[in-house]
Amino acid sequence: MVLDAYRSKVDGALTKISRPFMKTNPNLISALSLVLAALTGLLFFLNNVFILISFFTLLVSAMFDAVDGKVARIRGIASKRGDLIDHVFDRYSDIFIILGFSLSVYAQLWIGLLAIIGIMLTSYMGVQSQALGLKRNYTGIMGRADRLVLMLVFILIQYFLRFNVMFAGILVTPIDVLLIIFAITGNVTAIQRFYGSYRALK
Repeated sequence: MVLDAYRSKVDGALTKISRPFMKTNPNLISALSLVLAALTGLLFFLNNVFILISFFTLLVSAMFDAVDGKVARIRGIASKRGDLIDHVFDRYSDIFIILGFSLSVYAQLWIGLLAIIGIMLTSYMGVQSQALGLKRNYTGIMGRADRLVLMLVFILIQYFLRFNVMFAGILVTPIDVLLIIFAITGNVTAIQRFYGSYRALK
């Protein structure tokens, strides 16, 4: 992932953000992240000023998604069950958000479905590597952190600029562009992870 290269640089800031949640069960934090992700999709679907509100719900959801694992590690209670909950909730979060985008007036459903396929394959290839006895594969050009940042940026672009472009006779919105990016980079990332795991198994 592009943003993975900066993980060590923001680790200190993440520790400070995590401190108020040290007495909270990490699984509860993961659940709150999921609820806010679902709310993000719903708010974006509802349109108008709700789009701007969805920016903030997604921002807090992303923060909780980063905090849950950090809290578990600092408290020394990280577990395989927690890891399972975190990753399953992340996938549902991705689906809820992308569905909200895809079913809104700003996107075409078929593009959203392609984006979901790319995102799901990216995640699957990452954990499949671990299932085969290798390390979990986080390589590729588009990871979850990258997607979250792009979604935050494009929500603001859609709300404040609201520009549309005609391409090949099709009206394309900023959210369409975002979903196309996810569809392409998701599948490219999945292929990169497959190839990396395949070579490692050799």
